[in-house]
Amino acid sequence: MNTVTNDLNNRLSDSTIFISASIPDPERWKGSFDRLGITDAVVAVARAVLQNGGKLVTAAHPTIAPLLLYVATEHLGKYKIATEQLGESDTATEQPEESDTATEQPEERDQRIIVYQSRAFEDVLPVETKRYQDKGIGEINWTDRIGDEPPDPKFAPRSLKKMRCQMLTESKPVAAVFIGGMKGISDEYNLFHKLYRAAPVYAFSRPGGEARKLVGKSPEKLQPELAKSDVYSTLARYIVNDIASKVSKSAEPSK
Repeated sequence: MNTVTNDLNNRLSDSTIFISASIPDPERWKGSFDRLGITDAVVAVARAVLQNGGKLVTAAHPTIAPLLLYVATEHLGKYKIATEQLGESDTATEQPEESDTATEQPEERDQRIIVYQSRAFEDVLPVETKRYQDKGIGEINWTDRIGDEPPDPKFAPRSLKKMRCQMLTESKPVAAVFIGGMKGISDEYNLFHKLYRAAPVYAFSRPGGEARKLVGKSPEKLQPELAKSDVYSTLARYIVNDIASKVSKSAEPSK
C-alpha cells in the first residue's frame, strides 16, 4: 500500500479540526447505523484533513481514536499499514518499515492527532491508543476524574463534561465534524456551538447514529450532499475545501 508523503498541501495551515464520532453500542442505541459507513467516513475525513496540513482533536472513544491513529501512521509514512487496519478487517497486524523511524526521538515527532480522555477511563484505554502515543503518532491529554465516577459513560457525566470542556477550550478547533455516535454527539455539538458559535459544523447522515440529526446544522450549500451521499472521500474533500476557504478568509488582513 502506498503511504502519503509529507509533501503537504498546507491549505488548513495547521488548523485543528474537532471530530466527534463513535460506533454506537446496539445495547444502548436503538436507531439505525452502518458500522462500516462510520469507519469509512472517519477515515476519509482524517485523510483529507491530514493531507491538507490540518490537525485532528478527538475524545478517546475506543472505536475511533485507534482508527485515527492508524490513519496518522499512513499519513506520516512511518509504517506500512494494511487496508484492513483502517476498519475493513480485525485480523491485520502492524508491519514496521525497515527503518529507524519507529524509535525516533521525541523532538522529531509530528503529532497530528490530539486525543483527550478523562482519568475515569484510564484503566480501559485501548492498548493501541497508548502504543501510538509512545511512538509519537498521537498525543493523549488527560483530564481529571470527578469524584469516584467509574469508567462508564452512563455513570461518569461530570468527568465527561470536564473532559469535553477542556478538550474544546484548549485545542481551539476551527470547525467540527460529526459522524455516527449516540447521545454524546449532541452533547459535544451543543458545547462546541456554545464555545465557537461562528465556527462551521459538518454532520454525515448516511452512516446513521445521532449525527444524522445534525445535518441541518451544516453549511447550507453542503447539506444536500451530506444528507444523501455515501461517497465519503468526496464529502471529506468538500468539507476540507469549505474549511480552508474560511481559514484563508479569517487570515486575510483587515482592509
